Amino acid sequence: MSHHSSHSDDNMTFIIIVLFAGVYWTHKAAILRITRIAFICAVVVLLLFCVLRVYRGIRKVQFWLNPRSTNFTEIDAMTGLEFERYIAQLLKQHGYQQIRLTEKYDYGVDIIGVKDGYTWGIQVKRSHGLVKANAVRQVVTALRMYGCDRAMVITNGEFSRVAIDLAASNDCVLIDRLTLSKWFK
Repeated sequence: MSHHSSHSDDNMTFIIIVLFAGVYWTHKAAILRITRIAFICAVVVLLLFCVLRVYRGIRKVQFWLNPRSTNFTEIDAMTGLEFERYIAQLLKQHGYQQIRLTEKYDYGVDIIGVKDGYTWGIQVKRSHGLVKANAVRQVVTALRMYGCDRAMVITNGEFSRVAIDLAASNDCVLIDRLTLSKWFK
């Protein structure tokens, strides 16, 4: 029984090959035309993909060279680390010097910078909602650990009322979305 089954499979395979050969032979010109069109389409898609990658690369370089040309759509899409690096560039453009990012697992200070004789400990919070008092608490309590004189929290969002009150009572500067938008004008 199995011998008969394999013999019919061979016949079926032969019939399929003959059918494909016949279709190819009778429609060879059309098949070649379709193949050329498919190849050209594939090349065009590949070129568009490459152009898009180059364009994104240029935009990213422009973004890092001139952070002031950025908008909040780009900022809101950043990761936390990208936002920290972006803020570090903005701080340089605003006269801060000796800027450095702290270690990955910081104690409440993401960036340290010097301006007007003060060493600033800066907490950076990329947020889609309210930044709460904990961000202020973290940066204020970490100042001595990093040898900083002044505290600042920078966000692309807004601060809660409690965060604003806590910052005011601890001489901590808050930079929210509105203030940040003025930095890149």
